Amino acid sequence: MPTLSDLDFRATAIRAADRLPLFSMVLQRALKLCSAGEGLSIGDLADTIEQDVVIAGNILAVANSALYGRQGVVASIRAAIARLGIHKTRNALLGLSIARAFGSVKIPGKWSSARFNAHSLATASLSDLLVQRKPAADAEWAFTAGLLHDVGLLLIGAGLPEQFLILQESAKADHQLVMHERELLGFTHFELSGDLLAKWNCPHSVQEAARFCERPSFDFDAVFNLGTAVKTASLLADTNGLRIFPSNQQHTPMLELLKALEIGEPEALIAEFEQEYSGLQACAA
Repeated sequence: MPTLSDLDFRATAIRAADRLPLFSMVLQRALKLCSAGEGLSIGDLADTIEQDVVIAGNILAVANSALYGRQGVVASIRAAIARLGIHKTRNALLGLSIARAFGSVKIPGKWSSARFNAHSLATASLSDLLVQRKPAADAEWAFTAGLLHDVGLLLIGAGLPEQFLILQESAKADHQLVMHERELLGFTHFELSGDLLAKWNCPHSVQEAARFCERPSFDFDAVFNLGTAVKTASLLADTNGLRIFPSNQQHTPMLELLKALEIGEPEALIAEFEQEYSGLQACAA
């Protein structure tokens, strides 16, 4: 049973969510439109995005990046959305806006917002690419689940700075960090991520995907779902050197992990990820 102090820690950390930067009204309206399904028109979405110069610039930059810009430069938001598609436009809106917003959160110690954002964007992109090749329930939420699976770390850093400084010393391996979080706080940052995603009314599968990530291992032959997609994507990001905390920990090579999942043409997935991630990262810088 959790002690009173455990409950206090958890409540204090989750309240730190109220201090996270809010999304602009334009972004909120754009994301709501992206959820409208087949009834969404490119014109309506473009009209909304054009109301925010920064967001519009981000979308144009992604559409003209190396991955998408081979057919020439686009200069209008409508052309950018047509090139990217609604799904990729939504992912770009989420990834770039969240990366910039979370980068402004003050976290103590040797914290690197750049590393956190890099890992989050990479995990989001890889999660989305994985479910395109290996079907999973609620696959349209894979990018969001990957992007926010570690947000509990921000809550601990912002809400419990003294405890976060202690935890940073054990952050060189994921399983050690999770173990020490439970010992010190009574919960893990992955559980806290799930709590916040529930507070934000994300689907249950997205909440559970964050909580799934605290597992030290999992069965590749089990049913593929958002949890296994995000956990695998996070491991793949780490393998590429995109870790939140610096470490000398050895990881299974990316190609080997993809083959264990029986992903067809894994080399093609890696190449697509590298181009997509580079485009997002360049625009988020």
